[in-house]
Amino acid sequence: MAYARGIERASGQEQEQELTRHPKPAGTFILPPRAQFPKGLWDKCRFISFWLLIKFQETVTNMSTRFSSKLTIFKPAQLKAKRSTIIPTAKALHRSMAEALASGDKHTINKICSRKLSAPLLASIDGRPRGRRYGWEIEYTKKLFYPSIKSHRMSPLSRDRYGPIVRQAVVAISSKQRRFQIDAQGKVVPGTEKTVDVIENLAISCIIDGKTWKQGDWRIVGTIKPTTLEAWVQEKVLLKQLMMQG
Repeated sequence: MAYARGIERASGQEQEQELTRHPKPAGTFILPPRAQFPKGLWDKCRFISFWLLIKFQETVTNMSTRFSSKLTIFKPAQLKAKRSTIIPTAKALHRSMAEALASGDKHTINKICSRKLSAPLLASIDGRPRGRRYGWEIEYTKKLFYPSIKSHRMSPLSRDRYGPIVRQAVVAISSKQRRFQIDAQGKVVPGTEKTVDVIENLAISCIIDGKTWKQGDWRIVGTIKPTTLEAWVQEKVLLKQLMMQG
């Protein structure tokens, strides 16, 4: 793939910076709530079949990546990529990002967000009137269904046996968020409170070293809209073009 070849020429820190620019790698399918499914029965069946195919491909790719980290067939995999840690990690990053944005903590934003995501967040902090402070509170909702993992994939980025691997996960988080301004006395400024109920598909990503199988730190790379049938049909064309370039 053209993108993979570009990554292969980069190294170390350049690879990590480049990979975290892309909030949605090609082939990521985010199943929407049932109310947002296509209307017709045939379109619904096509839509679900596309999703099932992608989930199968994700499973095979992840298993293949883990298997390739074995020194021998009888030894355990060196890659320790536990699926059970994804949701707690995503929730912690989600909360840290929102709290850092509210408090104006640029260091944390640079540490946990990709460059593409951090740039507008830092600009919004710099654009605030001097002395203005903000508060943020969150309450997780719909706990029976959320948070949930919408996508989890590990993909080698080159044909090099020891090349870097990107691990990406998308976690759907349902929450009620309260945002407000704080005055010099530490009190909420009247009329500035805003409460929103939102479901966010938070994309996080990290780099796995293909030689040591050590995983780098997770970063937030953005939020992703649910996949639609029309968008997926268009993306299939893009994927076909990318494969022809490989």
